[in-house]
Parts: sequence; C-alpha cells; structure tokens
Amino acid sequence: MQLLYQAARHGARPLPYSSRKLIPVVKTVKFAVLLFWLVMLGLLIERTYLRPAAVIALDASTTEGIRTGDEWFGIYQQGRKIGHAHTRVLAQPETYHLTQEMELDLLVLGSVQRIRTVINSYTTRNFLLKYFDFALTSDNSSMEIKGAVVRSKLILDITSGGQTRTERITLKDPPYLSLNIKPAIVLLGLEPGKKYRFPLFNPATMSSEEASVTVESRERIKVGDRSQNVYKLKETFQGLEAYSWMTEEGDTLKEESPLGYVLLKESMTEAMKRDKKGPALDIMSLVMIPADRIENAAGTRYLKAKFSSVPLQGFELHGGRQILSGAGIEVRVPETAGSYSLPYPGKDHADSLVASALIQSDDRKIREQAAKVLAGETNAREAARKLNQWVYNTIRKQPVVSIPSALDVLNQRVGDCNEHTVLYTALARAAGIPTRMAAGIVYMRDGFYYHAWPEVWLSEWTAIDPTFNQFPADATHIRFITGNLDRQADILRLVGKLKVEVLEYK
Repeated sequence: MQLLYQAARHGARPLPYSSRKLIPVVKTVKFAVLLFWLVMLGLLIERTYLRPAAVIALDASTTEGIRTGDEWFGIYQQGRKIGHAHTRVLAQPETYHLTQEMELDLLVLGSVQRIRTVINSYTTRNFLLKYFDFALTSDNSSMEIKGAVVRSKLILDITSGGQTRTERITLKDPPYLSLNIKPAIVLLGLEPGKKYRFPLFNPATMSSEEASVTVESRERIKVGDRSQNVYKLKETFQGLEAYSWMTEEGDTLKEESPLGYVLLKESMTEAMKRDKKGPALDIMSLVMIPADRIENAAGTRYLKAKFSSVPLQGFELHGGRQILSGAGIEVRVPETAGSYSLPYPGKDHADSLVASALIQSDDRKIREQAAKVLAGETNAREAARKLNQWVYNTIRKQPVVSIPSALDVLNQRVGDCNEHTVLYTALARAAGIPTRMAAGIVYMRDGFYYHAWPEVWLSEWTAIDPTFNQFPADATHIRFITGNLDRQADILRLVGKLKVEVLEYK
C-alpha cells in the first residue's frame, strides 16, 4: 500500500503513447493507497458488520431477555491502545435503538490521523433493520448515509462533497445491521459446531452480502485480571475472517479483526485512554508484498509473474492486457490505443458512463471542470490523456483515510490513489468516455503494494494511472478487480497472504 510519486520512478523510457516526461528527484515521497478499505475495513468489517449478534437473522423471538445499556472497548495495535469503541442498546415499545461509536488513531507515513464512525440503527423486536444513519469523519473528509427499508427496497440518502444523492437497492432478504446485540446469539444457542448464515447490509460499501458465524469451541481466556470461560466465534464476511470471545451471558470480552487489531472490553474510563506513544505500527508496514527488484518499473511493457498462498477464484485477473494461466500471469502493455469521437457512440458500456453516489459525473461542477480541461477536444484518446495529466498535476499527493467522493476530491484537491481514481473516473464519464475503476497491485522499488487506477475504453480497456501520470499504466499494474468502491473490500482477502514471484520483465 506504499506508493511513490511517479517522479521518483525516474529513468523510465516513455511508453508508446504517453507524452509524460520523468524528472529525477532527490527526495522519495511515499503515500498510501486503498487506505480506507485496507485499514478501516480491516477493523470496521469485523466491528460493525460481523458482530456475533448478527446471527439474529434467524426467526428468534427476542421480546424478553435482551440486555440494554452500554459497553466500552479499548482498541489495540501490538499492545498499544489506539482508540475505543462504545455501543448502546435501548429498548423501545416496538423497536430497539442501537448505537455504536468508534474512534481510533492511525499512523500513516509518520503522521497520525484520527477517524471516527457513528451508527444509529432502529430495528424490529427481532432486530430486522428498519432505518439507520451512518457517519464517517476523518482529518480530510466526511460522509453520511441515511437508510430506510421500504418493503423489498433499501432507500439510501448519501451525503458527500456537499451533495445528497438517493440510491435504491433491491433486497433479496430483509437486511441486518449488527451493532453489538450479543445476547441475541445466546437465544439461538452457543453450542460448538453451530453455524448461522444471514444477509448483512454494509453501509461503508452500500452493498448487501451474506455473512456467517460459527461457534468454534469453548475456551478459558484472561482479560484484565480475570479469567473466564467463553465461546470462541469465527465470523466470515466477503472472504474475511475475524474472531470473538463471548461468555454464556452474551458479554463479548475480546475481538480480533483483520490486520491484527484487538478489542478488549473495559470500563469507560479505561477505554477512553490512549497510549502516549501513539500507534505501534505505520500501516505501510502491514501491506508490502516482497518481490525481487524490478529495475525501471515505470518503463516495463511486459511482466511475467507467479502468485502463491491465496486462491485466485473470484478475481478478474484474466482479460485485456492480462493473461492468467494457472497461478501464472503475463501482462503486456499495448503498443497503441484506439480512439473515437466523443461522446462514445456505442451502447455496450452504458454502466461505465453513469453517475453514482460517489462518482458524481452528472454534477455541474464535475461537468464544467471536464469541459474546461478538454477545451473542445473530441478525440477520445487525447481527451483521456489530458484528463490524466490534469488530475496528476492538480491533486496534492497525501495519504487520506476516507470514503472518496469525486466532488470532495475536486473541492479539496488532496488524496492518494483512490482519490485520483474516483475523480478521474467522474471527469472522464462526464466527457463521454466509458471509464471503470480497477484495483490490484503495483511494483514500487522494494516490492508490490496495493493500488487503484482507472481503465478507459479506447477500443479496449486501457489501464492508465493519474496518480503516477502514466498513460498507459506500466506492466507492473496487475488488476485483481474492477468496479465501484464496494469491490475493493475483496482486496482484503489478499493482505498478508499473497506472494508474488517475478519471473521475467522487460
């Protein structure tokens, strides 16, 4: 997840249809990519969406026996407290009101960033979701989502970049938000070997997915100065695994989330404390994939590599410039790119031209900025290149922990690869160029790091990189997924597991 400015990758020869010039620099500048998804979701998926109580998706009657009140947790990274989580359950005549607030500090390239999330949820007496609101704030951005279930639809109002958009999601089953309602699983049965499946709505990715919880075993653990008998639960969501330890009474004592965060139940006073030394690890150290050195990575036009240690099913590794054969992959940068007169005349890529909640390509500010940059250019290839250059020149390179919105990025003009990619995608779609977001890995000096970039349709899907000012992107960009931000959560399945062996490059 560590990246360098394109200028730091000096010495590369120009790629066939790039007008880019590389300037050697003395100081190497590094910044984060996929920061929200690879770090925040590594913690939030377990904390917000995989809580054991979510197994109440079964038809359990919960009119009696549900505890109400507050619980506090300290959030730890390698033994250092970096934040806290607070949950509250209130019983009302026809509903439960559940709230969860979480705040933590992340060390990013030597700088500490503070992130805060708040969820309010109202459910039926058996915890079916009725409506909720979700807010995320960080040093550089904020986002708010309000949602309500209306028959088979989940209607969402998403506010970001000063604009509110309405989205409608068709539901196969009534959704659940899991907000620490631990006694519910007690009603269903804490019996080793039991497994529960249920539909779960994820407000950060605005998607509904199936999750499961397995009661693995009974154990005895020590939290603070007390040892207690507990049940160990394995929670699975979108290929990720997390663990919780719960007492027979439904109290969660400990949680372990992806990327190594640990939550321990504490008093409010203890939970609110922070380690004066701050976070133990810079998050960059968590996500580097070691590999043999690639000289002049920015100039590579061919790469052959081999993957190991992770299943590759479900990833989009084959197609376009990438050829997957077993666990081996070859990437070839095309010699030329096609073109056409704007706007794109075909009907086959309509889904890559439409606006969405975070890619506001139909917004007046986005459309006006695209028109200003292009200044009447109607050649699709040249228009795509101009937008790539403008985004690279305009956005200040800085790690940002946020859910990126094109309007936010246009207004603030700061960010990492997700911000570059979401803004470019909105501008290009506004100009009539079919554009999609891709995420995968890219080589940077000492190994591969997780990264995001756009792909534009120029007679074929063409990878470009406004973060590095590459048009086209070099062959070390290996795509794993395409699609909107909800797909990037799939990348978490690779973190800490994926191994890459470079076999050949040129």
